[in-house]
Amino acid sequence: MIVKSAVSRVVVAVSIVAALGATSACGGSGDDGEKSRKPGAGSAKGGDAAARLEKAALATGDVKGYEVEKPKGAGHPGKAGNPGKAGTAGKAGKADPAMCAPLADILGTGTGSAPSTSPRPEAYVSRTLTRTDDKDSTTTRVGLSAYAEADAERLMADLRAASKAKKCATFHVGGHRYFGVRPTGAAEANKPNVGGDEAVSYKLAHPMGEYVARQTITVVRDGGTLAVFDASNLYDPEGVQHDREAERNGMKGVGTPKADEDPKVAAAIVEAQLGRV
Repeated sequence: MIVKSAVSRVVVAVSIVAALGATSACGGSGDDGEKSRKPGAGSAKGGDAAARLEKAALATGDVKGYEVEKPKGAGHPGKAGNPGKAGTAGKAGKADPAMCAPLADILGTGTGSAPSTSPRPEAYVSRTLTRTDDKDSTTTRVGLSAYAEADAERLMADLRAASKAKKCATFHVGGHRYFGVRPTGAAEANKPNVGGDEAVSYKLAHPMGEYVARQTITVVRDGGTLAVFDASNLYDPEGVQHDREAERNGMKGVGTPKADEDPKVAAAIVEAQLGRV
């Protein structure tokens, strides 16, 4: 009997990972946020902010061992319900409890999914980074957003509070369930080693078909610019269990390197991006 390894299942499924950000987006009308939106820090016009972020975005060659791609709609924040074909924000619904919304919403910045209670970015760009070898199936999405500095500070405070709240350990956004929410090291530091003025980092997971989509998010604020690093992978509970049973039975050629590890935001990616902001 041949048992399919969890690693091969994850590799086959990795093409789905690009959709993780879309399923993490929260809903909301966004109309009030649109009316109160302020220019991004260091820019009087949205076009200037967009050009600045585009210039700062990573490109292939900036991080050794990674390929960098520009997702479709990567520079179009858009309006809620019209996410530039990048997600399903308009159908996602409201977060329950409401205070948990920023945890998922920060991942939808580029799809215009921010609810009316959250600041809206003046400009946004994103890139997707994947390993050029097969050592790690983690995909990392890097987003840069320009805000008025006061708005950026408020959003970071909301993220920090939600990542620590016990009531947000499990929460819902419309029909999506998020669980396993917990802060990581950077969330406790006002001036983290990763750089910038402050950082918030947290983990969460949500069901995705037969898999579990797992994400580790680090958000770094530098003035009015937010850099969002979203490392994600797909966990196959059934496949991992089969692999372990096969190993106990002495089967050869079945291995699970990193198959059940949480995704990690690579320090090299963070350093390279913050060096360009």
